[in-house]
Amino acid sequence: MRNIRGFTLIEIVMTILIVGVIAVAGIDLMRFTIQNTFFLPNQLQADLVAAEALEIMVEGDSQAEGLRFCQAVTTATASQVVVTNQNAQTITYNLSGGILYRTIAPGAAAKIPYYVASNMVISGGGTASALFTYYDSTDTVMTVPVATPANIHRIRIDLIAQQGTGSVDKFQGSSDQSTAINVYGI
Repeated sequence: MRNIRGFTLIEIVMTILIVGVIAVAGIDLMRFTIQNTFFLPNQLQADLVAAEALEIMVEGDSQAEGLRFCQAVTTATASQVVVTNQNAQTITYNLSGGILYRTIAPGAAAKIPYYVASNMVISGGGTASALFTYYDSTDTVMTVPVATPANIHRIRIDLIAQQGTGSVDKFQGSSDQSTAINVYGI
């Protein structure tokens, strides 16, 4: 009977402890891999959509100049602004149903940016979920809809692009970006 060998209690406890440490490290590595595989690309997509939308609205693109080149504002609400740029183009920026549209009169409305995925929602991030906030020459917030759009001197744009609820736990991306543009040309 003395030649029968087995594991001692200490050896079994040490083995369980070592396997546990390796398992915890493996779980962290797996969580990191899953996060980088799913969450980061979704976050990057949300950041790109928000940045591109702001770029098109402020600077414009090959089709029309943006708000930086504004000569007159004709309509100003929380989710829509209609301007005339220095090339005499009438441009409407409108947020409707989670999609941001730009209309260059007399054309049809087009999504901006054009590559927005169907699961991406754009919303206003300002006060009361407003996309646009307007300021007069004394830098006072103007009540929307603005009764006298000619008095607008600065437009603030607060935009949120997100997939679903934007939850990190669900590996969805969310990007909250803002900018302001002076429209002294009016």
